[in-house]
Amino acid sequence: MELDLEALGFTREELQARVVDRCCSQVLSGITYDEEGEEIDTDSAFAQKLNEKIREHIDSAVTTMCDRHVLPLITGHIEGLVLQETNKWGKKVGEPVTFIEYLVKRAENYMTEKVTYDGKPPDGYSKATQTRITQMIDHHLHYHIATAMQQALTTANSAIVEGIQETVRLKLSEFAAALKVTVETKAKR
Repeated sequence: MELDLEALGFTREELQARVVDRCCSQVLSGITYDEEGEEIDTDSAFAQKLNEKIREHIDSAVTTMCDRHVLPLITGHIEGLVLQETNKWGKKVGEPVTFIEYLVKRAENYMTEKVTYDGKPPDGYSKATQTRITQMIDHHLHYHIATAMQQALTTANSAIVEGIQETVRLKLSEFAAALKVTVETKAKR
């Protein structure tokens, strides 16, 4: 008896599609077990790696498109943004400024603001003694000087310890050489 696909109700294309679907299902799915030992359908290791590669490719493509199209648009909007100060009733006050001019002015104000020794704005208990940039430079220099001094002290301590050890070793050698041990026995009379 010869097996005929048409007798089974399949066409050649339908059988091929079913075989491909079954192969893909076997390659992409797996089974794991929960705490009670029940089977749980899950993705196979191959499917997990495939999904990770697809996600990485999508992320890369989106980043490339954003870098090429979105970021220049945002940069243009920020650079062209004009800010206008208003009073509490919404009436325009002063001259309009671009965002870049505003940002530069804010940075300048921040760096020239009077601050305490630890870089904080003055309050009722502490007094402003210097500008923020002066305080930042002072602390930066203080850190580097302290680091250099610590390294110099470590180097000096190491040299001093080596010198003391060598001196003690030499003195002990000299003392041992100068020490003469003699043994005398008494004769019996």
